[in-house]
Amino acid sequence: MVLLDKLSLSFSEVISFGDDCNDVGMIARSGIGVAMSNAIPQVLAVADRVTLSNTEDGVAVVLEELVLT
Repeated sequence: MVLLDKLSLSFSEVISFGDDCNDVGMIARSGIGVAMSNAIPQVLAVADRVTLSNTEDGVAVVLEELVLT
């Protein structure tokens, strides 16, 4: 929240990636919440989309898609 406040941004302007219980709140609040395919069910349930696992460069896949489109 400190960084968002400093940059005058809101969570609706954030893309977040996660796979475990500590990521559930962040994924749920973000404008685009992305779960890794190996994420726990709670993360998968609140995510807007699912990408490849973290060992398959899932974050890079989504970022490349967003930048190249």
